[in-house]
Amino acid sequence: MQAAEPIETIAQFLEWYGREEDRLAEGQDQEAHAYAELLRQRASQCSSMLCTIGDIEGQLARMESGYQAACEQTQSVQQACADLGVRRDQLMLTTSQVQAHLSVYNTLGRISQLLNSPGDRVCLDPEFLPSLTRTEEAIAFINAHSATARDSELFLMRFAQCRMRALSLIKMHALRVFKQLGADIGHAFEKNPSVGSSSRSAALYVRFRASATHLAPLLRALHERAGVAEAGSTEQQVLLDVQNAYFHARRAWLRPYIDDRLKAIAREHEQASDSTLPSVHVDSLRDWCAFMMNVCADEYRIYYDFFSGSADTVAGSSFAMSPALRAYLDSLMTIFHEHVRPIVIHESDVAVLAGLSLTLLTYHNPGNSEVSDSDNDDSSSVVSSRKSISYAPVDSELDAFYAVVDQILRDTQQRLVYKAQSFIRANISSYKVSKDDGAAVARWVQLCLRLRITDPEELVTLVAQASITVDMQQQQQQQQRQQQQRQQQGGDSDRLSSTGASSSFVDVTTAALGGGTAAADITGEPSETTARSTSSIAGLLKRMPGGHMATDDIDALRWIYPPVKSYRWLVSQIDGCIDFDVQQSVLDEALTACKQNLLNQGARFVREASSKDSQSPTPANDDIHADQLAHLFVTYNLNSIEHVFD
Repeated sequence: MQAAEPIETIAQFLEWYGREEDRLAEGQDQEAHAYAELLRQRASQCSSMLCTIGDIEGQLARMESGYQAACEQTQSVQQACADLGVRRDQLMLTTSQVQAHLSVYNTLGRISQLLNSPGDRVCLDPEFLPSLTRTEEAIAFINAHSATARDSELFLMRFAQCRMRALSLIKMHALRVFKQLGADIGHAFEKNPSVGSSSRSAALYVRFRASATHLAPLLRALHERAGVAEAGSTEQQVLLDVQNAYFHARRAWLRPYIDDRLKAIAREHEQASDSTLPSVHVDSLRDWCAFMMNVCADEYRIYYDFFSGSADTVAGSSFAMSPALRAYLDSLMTIFHEHVRPIVIHESDVAVLAGLSLTLLTYHNPGNSEVSDSDNDDSSSVVSSRKSISYAPVDSELDAFYAVVDQILRDTQQRLVYKAQSFIRANISSYKVSKDDGAAVARWVQLCLRLRITDPEELVTLVAQASITVDMQQQQQQQQRQQQQRQQQGGDSDRLSSTGASSSFVDVTTAALGGGTAAADITGEPSETTARSTSSIAGLLKRMPGGHMATDDIDALRWIYPPVKSYRWLVSQIDGCIDFDVQQSVLDEALTACKQNLLNQGARFVREASSKDSQSPTPANDDIHADQLAHLFVTYNLNSIEHVFD
């Protein structure tokens, strides 16, 4: 290091030395100074950035305050719009209400014009029923707003007049239709007085059902309004007038038709029947019941074709029958009652009354039937063998029919019980043995003495086998006749069998024992018991003169004491025709009377006949006592009573 100038003094040296120190120090701290400078630059930059950020934050704060102001203004606008929407809806609702309220008043002119239109077919206009509905709605509206509506009383009066006019039009149209139908039916009958029942039925039902197509909606609307109206209201009065007109039109032609038809049915049975009058009454009653059942069902359905919907809908619901309809059906059933009751009152034959009772039981109301539980009464000796069967549907449409049938049935059963008791007194209790019965008893005693029969079972077996062999004899004769016809057709007449109708009971029985043609073929393979009984019978027949028994002898042995026959006949007639307890009482009375008469008179006549036979010059058998025959006679007849229901 040399000085630029020579150092002459200490001050120069110190100055030079200071500069050298500084130069050396500067050389040593150059990097630190450079880094310090860099830091100073960065600090300056950061200060500048902080100033910029501060400016930005201020700007953002201003923007945020502006945004908040915009949001507040937007919410205010939205609230104002919502308020305007609500107000608009309120105004629109008010407008619609005003329009609806005004439409109520505006319809008055159109409704009045329609209801006052000329002609008789205003009710058939498609707008008629809607106009009636609008009229009722207008009346209800005015009544609800009478306090605020202007001129409400005036409009209410005019709408009420329109409503009354509409109901009057329905009434007049219905009356006109029913009157026209009656006139048409009358003209049809006048043109052809001899028209058949089917044509009359078509006129009475088909024409009415055809008219129901356009009249039913009107009457249904009237019926609905009458159903919710107060008692004595105009709707109910109009409906009552229409129903009365309907029933009058139906009754005017239906009553003569029913009366003529019932008489025609009775006349047809009287002309076609080859039997006695009793069966005619029973057959007529059966057809009368079927006819009246159909009449009631048809009238029920045709009524509901006009009023309150279809009959099928009404029958499937809990809808009760109209009282007016029930009264109308009762009036029709009165005709049936007037025809049947005189027959019941004047009839005294038990068989006819029993037939009438069974017929009525067939048609009586099954809902009112009382079934006796005979299974719990093991000691009962009488069990009903016939059940009352009802083929009628259980429905309200037949209530009137069932009511009259049940009433007549009770009268018939009371009459039957009374006549059955009279029959018991006349033919069982008070029966006296006639001359013919005395001869039959004597013949029966002679045969029993000749056959030496004292066992009732033996007599029953003999009579039963006799009946079988007589049938075999008849079948053999029929086969012989058929064989003769075949031989005559084939030209082989020499092979004809000579066996005729004179074959006796013993001949047929012997053929059965000998295994000939017929016993096995006709009656089936005989069992061992049957063979023993047949052998026993053959032994009995050997005691008869000639060893055979004629058909008259068989009939004489099968003879039954008349009171027993009467009891059996009475049981067959009244069984199942009356209440079981009443029937049991009547049959017990008959059975007691029959046994008393059998023991008091029957046994006495058998003893007398036996005594006369024993006193004859040629008695049939002296070994059998009269009391034995009396016991046999009584036991045999009692056995037939015990098997009366077999």
